Amino acid sequence: MRKIRRVYVSIVTLMFMGIIFGTVSYAWISLSSINNIDGLSLGASAGDELEISLDGINYATELPSTSLTELFADIRLIDVTSLDGINFQTGGLRPLDTAVANQDYLSFELWFQTVRPERNVFLINNVSDIVEYDSTMYGTYVVSRGVSWVAKYEFQNGPNPTDIIEKGNRDTYYASEATRISVNEENDQLNVLDTRPQDDLKNFLFDPSGNPERGYGVAYGAYSYFRAHTLYFIRLPETMPVVSYRLTTFDPGNPYIALNDDSQVATMIATEDVNEDGKIIYRAKVRINIWVEGWDADAFDSIEDDRVLIQLQFKIANYATVN
Repeated sequence: MRKIRRVYVSIVTLMFMGIIFGTVSYAWISLSSINNIDGLSLGASAGDELEISLDGINYATELPSTSLTELFADIRLIDVTSLDGINFQTGGLRPLDTAVANQDYLSFELWFQTVRPERNVFLINNVSDIVEYDSTMYGTYVVSRGVSWVAKYEFQNGPNPTDIIEKGNRDTYYASEATRISVNEENDQLNVLDTRPQDDLKNFLFDPSGNPERGYGVAYGAYSYFRAHTLYFIRLPETMPVVSYRLTTFDPGNPYIALNDDSQVATMIATEDVNEDGKIIYRAKVRINIWVEGWDADAFDSIEDDRVLIQLQFKIANYATVN
């Protein structure tokens, strides 16, 4: 929690198939440190059923890694915080201020388009708990190499009072545990038919660790370590974000039927465009944000110099019809 100097983020593959931001206080120590993104690589493949674009004009079923390398060159991340995955702030030992996209956290726009009858876009298939850092797997995941770290102070690292890490204890800690992803639907300014009000747009905040006990603003983990290190009390946040720890599931007999809307991120809207066969093209636009959450229980100096791999998988589907 003292210094998260460098969390190397390498986004390997993307396969594409409102809360009001309130006042919070900050507990992390690592506020003056910088996390550099090193070797950012992004590929994307959607298959023929769904095309993707970085500018809303040029669409393809696959984006080569070089498509995003230039966009994210020289980005320097710091641990920030967000209650809604849209508005981001710095704080703690730094002045309370608005965090800057692609300087303090990663942010980019993405368009989807299809001519299929399915209209809903979902983030799917979280395999973060089973994928290995040095391998790849079909699905969505955030995984990191891990850092061997020796505790400099005794602190409580879990909800049970007996979850004590003693001074001098060595263990492996993971930056992936403190990573967050939000997918926020936006009006497509390139589609004159997309006139939906803001209240109709989807906002999805995801903690891929799947562990709500260590999710946000708890008195153990990073906060307990901060107290042990500084002997200083900082108020825990009272307002909690609405975070999803699971993704949408689908009908085993029909992968184009969603059984719930747990991770719906967008709705495809008809455009005035048609494909070469005269079929209407439907499109959706989203903004994806990726950050290290400063209020996460694992956002302390045990994760400095870790390397993180991120893969996102999206697909389109409809909901089951209720007879």
